[in-house]
Amino acid sequence: MRQRISIIIYLIIIFIFTSCREDIIEPGNFAGNVNEPIQESKLNYYNFVISAQNLSSRFSAKTNFYYSTTKILFTITDIENGSVSIGVKDENGASLYNSFIQTDVQSQYGKISGAIPDRIDISFYNFTGKIRLSLYYSSD
Repeated sequence: MRQRISIIIYLIIIFIFTSCREDIIEPGNFAGNVNEPIQESKLNYYNFVISAQNLSSRFSAKTNFYYSTTKILFTITDIENGSVSIGVKDENGASLYNSFIQTDVQSQYGKISGAIPDRIDISFYNFTGKIRLSLYYSSD
């Protein structure tokens, strides 16, 4: 009986230590680790968040949209240098939305009508700052 209790206590201790979170995201860093994007793609929804430091890279992702009315919302803050380019394309590669940003932007909205977004391209050019970008279905 004593051996079973010891094994149970041992397993509980192992579970507690292996399930603890090591990387705590500090307040104000909505993207987690630097230069590591967080992407979420669901049916008729896409979200991209990153906290970048001197990042020169391109991210491209396929979206899962089935409606031809889409809204785009992005916020770019804490820009220290560089720029970012955002592009949305349909399945044939035709451009549906483009934006080139070099300054802070608070809640910039855009609307895509008459075409289904198939791919989003985000390019960073020596960019230091934070970006949050969402595409979502809109009924209006």
